[in-house]
Amino acid sequence: MHTDRREFFRLTGAAGAGLIAAGGIPAVGEAAALPGHKDGTKAAFATELFLDNQLIEVTPGVSRRLHPAKKHLLNPVVRCERWCDGNIIQPYTTMYDEEDKLFKMWARTGSGRGFPYLGGHAAYMTYLTSTDGVHWDKPDLGAMDVAGRRDHNIVFTSDSAAATVAAGYEKKTNFVVPTRSQKPQGKKAFFWGVNKHPHPRHDSEKFVALAIIQDHRRGAHIVTSPDGIRWSCAGSPFWQTPHDVAGTGDDCLMHLIYDKVKQKWVVYRRIIPEFSERMLANQSDCDRKRADRYYRSYAYAESDDLMDWNNHRFILAMDPDDPPDTELYQFGCHQLGQTYVGYMSVFYRRSPQPINIHLATSRDGVHFTRVCRGEPFISHGPLGYYDFMAMCCSQPEPVMVDDTVYVYYAALNFPHDGESFQTDPAELQSGAALATFKRDRYASLSTSDLDPGPCRIVTKPFVVQHPKLYLNAATWMKGSIRVEALTPDWQPIEGFTEKQAQRIHGDALDHPVSWKHNADVKQLVGKEIRLKFHMERARLYAMTLSNDARKLGAVEGESAHGKQTDSVPTAN
Repeated sequence: MHTDRREFFRLTGAAGAGLIAAGGIPAVGEAAALPGHKDGTKAAFATELFLDNQLIEVTPGVSRRLHPAKKHLLNPVVRCERWCDGNIIQPYTTMYDEEDKLFKMWARTGSGRGFPYLGGHAAYMTYLTSTDGVHWDKPDLGAMDVAGRRDHNIVFTSDSAAATVAAGYEKKTNFVVPTRSQKPQGKKAFFWGVNKHPHPRHDSEKFVALAIIQDHRRGAHIVTSPDGIRWSCAGSPFWQTPHDVAGTGDDCLMHLIYDKVKQKWVVYRRIIPEFSERMLANQSDCDRKRADRYYRSYAYAESDDLMDWNNHRFILAMDPDDPPDTELYQFGCHQLGQTYVGYMSVFYRRSPQPINIHLATSRDGVHFTRVCRGEPFISHGPLGYYDFMAMCCSQPEPVMVDDTVYVYYAALNFPHDGESFQTDPAELQSGAALATFKRDRYASLSTSDLDPGPCRIVTKPFVVQHPKLYLNAATWMKGSIRVEALTPDWQPIEGFTEKQAQRIHGDALDHPVSWKHNADVKQLVGKEIRLKFHMERARLYAMTLSNDARKLGAVEGESAHGKQTDSVPTAN
């Protein structure tokens, strides 16, 4: 890949809205307003990913198939190599900064499992940059003195939290002071969910994130920065849970996004369900007993201004359809129009305690549906391999390079408890790993040899709002897809019938859909219709309704059914 071709680097967060079935709330085909607009302006295109059944009526002969992301051959792409790296690097946030034309990573770095602390610091934040998302630089920033040295890329420690004040956040004092101290684990400071503020009040909050500072006031803090390097911390937490102040330690796994549909800031924070009847701590919690089982789950809160938070609620946990020894270790999501794609890091309590990454999806950012439940989107490797624990981290915006989506995750070669992997601490390593997949290809609706056919997908009714229709789809062995337009009561629409449909063949991200006498769906704009897909040896990943013509985006065929292997990012 030529790294100077910046026109190929794109963020998909501003993409078109997901389609939603008619007759419900929200209504049919209502595209979200483009980011930053409140005037109801329609998006230039709308993509349906088929990750849930919201738009699907029936699928005879067709079933949903997960398409796991592919691990990069150079993994881990960031390793512990410098004097300041310790033995832990985890990419707590990664983004592509369109303004600076750089990939940026804020990584939790430091020591674990008996590895020596750096100047008393067990964990701190470092800053990395890349021009291609694969090869990363650790620049000597000289931002602060750590262990008597400045030749490092450290940008935030627990000491800097105590020494700075984030402008505009210093007046909030409604926090609870715990009566019991935490068990010392060395000085630790983390932040998650780095976002570029869409409407900063001043230059000092160009970047914002969520921080947990152990050995500081417990709870979730706002941290801000003018450049992503010099960080200031709010003097008090904005969200303390009962668990925070009961003296049993802070949960430091969180995620922050700016929700473009709601036009609000949203926090996803790990909690203990036993305390979910009251999300916010008060003084009575200081002496509260800990839960009889530390069961990891997630909660939600939202804000207009990053200061006043509301709508706290418990939203997500493993349930009776999951194995009994699983917990939701970490959760993050981002938006593709009105569709939310969530990454669930699932922790297994069984020895030797691996972690892998599963998918979830939502239409409102609160109610999530599991995608191909039980199947990992990024599976962990064997014990001792670089990603035995594979934990997805924060990417508030999806990152895409040449139609390939990049997902970064924390990769650790040892189990969570460490007891079943006795070895020299120098052999315990954690790095940043990269997995990739083609645009919109999380899962597909696929035909199967188990059903002789005919194989069909029929959508629920929706209103057509864009004149051109494209399919992200693949066929094999002379298979094909034909698209038919139906009335809401299932009757074929003349000019858009099965017999008049042009067959779609091959593997491409944007197959144009046409009929013998209609090159697009312009004649159907404003009408409520169903779509019926006639499929033979084919899979449908997504469909897009667009105002503009789109390139075919042909990709290498995926008809082989061999074992999933590591691959370079350009592979399908």
